[in-house]
Amino acid sequence: MPLFSFDKSSYEFKLSNLLQSGFFRTARRNKILAKWAGGRLGYKDNVLNRYVKNIILSYLMAPNDKKMIDRIMADFRKAGIKMTEETILQKIKAVENRIRARQELKHVD
Repeated sequence: MPLFSFDKSSYEFKLSNLLQSGFFRTARRNKILAKWAGGRLGYKDNVLNRYVKNIILSYLMAPNDKKMIDRIMADFRKAGIKMTEETILQKIKAVENRIRARQELKHVD
């Protein structure tokens, strides 16, 4: 008899849930970041919604934080708004912390 045994289906289920939760956390982070950036760029309503969708889709096509940050930085430069990469990174960390805190609250309930 094996020392350790696990039900493969439950292991795969847990792994699937873990991967999905990570995907949705990242998607939520990107949406909040894109709304923040779009708001700073002065976008509203439909223009803001299109900007958010474009940021999210570009991340899905090439899931790379650096590329997303570069894209947002280019948008700020194009609009003549001074923005540093450090500010965007701080915003990303703040959003991630807020999402993580919300998830922890859900698990407590």
